[in-house]
Parts: sequence; C-alpha cells; structure tokens
Amino acid sequence: MVKRVLDLTGQELASITAKDFLEAVKASEGRVVAAEVVVIARPLVDGVSNVELAARFGADLLILNMYDVFDPKVEGVPPQHSSIGGISVFTQRFTGNNLEPVDAGMLPEGRRLTRESVLKSIEHGSRLLLVTGNPGLGVTWRRIALGVETAKSVAAEKSIVMGGKMHSGGLRVEKMFDLNLIEEVLARGADGILIPAPYTVPSSTPENVRTVVSLAEKYDVLVMCTIGTSQEGAQPEVIRSIALQSKACGCDIHHIGDSGYSMGIARPENILELSIAVRGVRHTYKRIAMSHLR
Repeated sequence: MVKRVLDLTGQELASITAKDFLEAVKASEGRVVAAEVVVIARPLVDGVSNVELAARFGADLLILNMYDVFDPKVEGVPPQHSSIGGISVFTQRFTGNNLEPVDAGMLPEGRRLTRESVLKSIEHGSRLLLVTGNPGLGVTWRRIALGVETAKSVAAEKSIVMGGKMHSGGLRVEKMFDLNLIEEVLARGADGILIPAPYTVPSSTPENVRTVVSLAEKYDVLVMCTIGTSQEGAQPEVIRSIALQSKACGCDIHHIGDSGYSMGIARPENILELSIAVRGVRHTYKRIAMSHLR
C-alpha cells in the first residue's frame, strides 16, 4: 500500500514515482502543501535559495515557475543541482514545473508548452507538469485543455499533468468557474485541476470551488487550490482562513504562490501557517525537521 505524503521521508519525496505520488496525495486527505518559486528571482535570504526556504518552511512539493527547460537556472542553487531532478535531491522534495500554452514568441521556448518542452521537462526530472499561465498572458481554458492533452501524450505516467488557472491571467472574456470549460480539461486526460482557492479571486466563493471539486471527483482526479494573487504576502490569519475553506471544499493540494515581499517566494512564515492550518504542528514539524539521511 502506498504511503501518505505525510509519512514520506525526504529521500522518498525525492525519488517516488509520479504514479505513486498521485496515490500518496489521495491518501493524505487534503494535507499536502505545494510552494511555488520563481527560479529567476534573487533569493530572499543571503546564502540560501528560495527553493530551500520553501522546503524548510513546510512544503512537500515544489513548483518551479519561469524555469526554462532549454536554459536551466535556479538562482541561489549550485549549477550542478539546477535541473528539476537536481532540485528534488537538493531539497528532498517532490518537484515539478509550469509550462504555459501560449503562441510562439510570447515566451522563451523553454517555458512555452510544446511537445519538445514537455519531453525536456521529463528529461530534467520533472514529475509534475502544471499547464497554466502567468499574469498578463491571457491563457484560456481551451488552451489549457489542449496543452494538457499534449503534455499527457508525451509524459504518460512519467509525470503528473495538471491544468488550470490560479487567476484570470488578464483575461475577462470567460468565467473562471465555467464548468463546461473546466470539464474539457478533465476530459483531455488531466490528472488534476488547478483552481483559485476560496477568497483569492473574484467569484472564488466556497460554493464555486466546491462545484469544481464535485466535478473532479467524477473523474477521480486531484484538485489543487491555489493562492496566486499575492495574498501569499498577506497576514497569517488570511492564509489560515483560505486554507481551512479550501480543505472544507475538498482540496487535495494546498498551493501557495511565489510573490510575498517581492516576486520569487511567498512569505516563508505563510508557508508555515498554511501547513499548520491544514495538518497541525505534528506533521508540519516532522516535514521541516526530518534529516536528509532518513
């Protein structure tokens, strides 16, 4: 029987297969924490990278944003560890990356979702691909659905493929919680759906989030509730409220974004607050304190 994420050691998080991690998340009953980090941003603290900070403040799962698979660099990390798989070993965490389904020329090719970038992500050790869009790029649900289909056809079971939105991305012509559009993402083979956590974007009420969770349950896929609107830099009580509402709605993975004091990483103490809110100090301190030698 697959362990819960709660019970995985750092070495196990760094090496578990995508398929087994998927089952480990399902077994954890809404107690998995994901932290997103902008890899090109300067480290918040001298002498330690943002990915290390995120890991040490309670994240089980690291998501690398703006990671260029054709020119891999992670600020603050020694070059020999700067691949996605290298980050997993360096931090002892399950690690994946974002790819964005936009037209050629809008982003470096190493960040744009194509068959080639998906393949290179897998070669670099990614076990989680998030098909989503950064602010201002206007990524639609339709593009996300097609991107998921492409990613899944290349990745198969080598990587979990999830698609969705953390915010509107500057787009105002489609509803965030349009179930028909969201279902197309699931029908294209996604292993999970990303949606804004309650209270993080206009219309992200607990009721709307719950309708998406119910749809995801029909497909037996994961739900990641995201904090991607710079509220990762809000007061701790805001994080706790969002976290508890997300858990009550049926969220499997609690995501916290990458913009705290500046673009790069959430306020580290808010990663800690999120973790304690959804699973208490017992599991949080275990994740933080566990030796790399276990």
